[in-house]
Amino acid sequence: MIPTTIGVALVVFGIYHAAPGDPATVMMGISSGGNMSQGSDTAARADAFKREFGLDRNLSVQFLNYIGPFNLLRDGHSWFDSPYGERKLELLELEGGRVVKSGEPRAIAHLPSLSKEEREELEEATSALIGDASAVDRAMDTFRARGAAAYPPLLTALSQRSRALGASVEDEVSRLVTALGALSGVEIQALEELSATNPREGIIKQWFGWYYSVGGGDRVQNSGERPWGGLLAFDLGKEMQTKESVAEELGERLKVTVPLSLIAVLLSYLIAIPLGIFSVRRQGTRIDGITTVVLFVLYSIPTFWFGLMLILAFGKTGFDLLPVLGLHDKDADTFTSWGYAWDVCLHVILPIATMTYGSLAYLSRQMRAGMLDVIRQDYIRTARAKGLSENVVIYKHALRNSLIPVITLLASILPILIGGSVIVETVFDIPGMGKYAFEGLLRRDFYIVMATTVFVGVMTQFGILFSDITYSLVDPRIRQS
Repeated sequence: MIPTTIGVALVVFGIYHAAPGDPATVMMGISSGGNMSQGSDTAARADAFKREFGLDRNLSVQFLNYIGPFNLLRDGHSWFDSPYGERKLELLELEGGRVVKSGEPRAIAHLPSLSKEEREELEEATSALIGDASAVDRAMDTFRARGAAAYPPLLTALSQRSRALGASVEDEVSRLVTALGALSGVEIQALEELSATNPREGIIKQWFGWYYSVGGGDRVQNSGERPWGGLLAFDLGKEMQTKESVAEELGERLKVTVPLSLIAVLLSYLIAIPLGIFSVRRQGTRIDGITTVVLFVLYSIPTFWFGLMLILAFGKTGFDLLPVLGLHDKDADTFTSWGYAWDVCLHVILPIATMTYGSLAYLSRQMRAGMLDVIRQDYIRTARAKGLSENVVIYKHALRNSLIPVITLLASILPILIGGSVIVETVFDIPGMGKYAFEGLLRRDFYIVMATTVFVGVMTQFGILFSDITYSLVDPRIRQS
């Protein structure tokens, strides 16, 4: 079951990423076909969203992160590192065919592995380098002690000071460039071709280009704050919009969906099995024909249409006999325990009826077909020839073997009801797993979509397992083999 579940996750993962639309733009209320160039702030927020949830990573890394047990995001296990998705590196071809690396100057965070004291020490050294020429030697000693960890504050300061005006800025920029060259052993000459309006911009972009490509600024070691995660660590992630735990929310929703689905399955079998037996015993009669037609009509009716018809018939627009939305009355908090329970019972009648009718019609036909096949067997004719009553023949000799095909369907009926509750819970506004899955799909929330679909896959496997166990209870020959 474990490899099968991983396989299900892989299929759903592939379909999710093949579907059109961008989760980042959907989360920010922008259509997937919207113009992302309408503002740099929009693009920056979309990039930040992708980095936070790892959507900027390679698809294989995203899948391994979801499966676990290691968290591969930036706050994940320190054995791994992550790319700096905000880094913008361009290769520019100059006159004569020379190619230079140009990087977009951006604020660069300290390495996560640095302690607070080490960060403060580097910041103080950078401030001294900019403000006091006499403190350059002491600052350089600090930078040499920290090595590559000194690059982020130096480059950030270089970007900030380059935008300032005044004669003193030239000296500060020169000291920063000299410090970077001394630390890295790289010599970069300013190229005015990169910026006709600001000669300093050329050397700054080259330094950022070097840092993003070979200076260590393309990747950073994960912080190790949350090393474990993913499906194998029983971590379903957090909702992309609210940051709430998907596992906790799914647990609350299943408290609604599972009881409704189990009741629907139980009713389907309790009605379908006697109805199938009744049809066999009345085979060829008018009542059998009428029953067959009615059940085929029920099986053909779309679930959403049937639910809407029940709302129109029993709600305010019809007989006004039953509540049609939600699980509780708006004043349910004021009810007694018995009153509250009775209110819930009234609210779930129509949803359970909608979930039951389709499987009921299908199961009853399967029960009828299975029973017809069994009663044509030689041992049934022998039982009748011995003078046994029809009730004994049907219920003692034929029923057990007739149940095998119907039990097989349990493997598909249970997960279909839980997964198919999407329509029922949406129509009747029930806060269950089906509605949760639908909301996640509309929002393109990766973790909600994966959690709900993988759960249905797991339920399918448990349905198959339960069917296999039930076989041995119904037919001893299977248990002996």
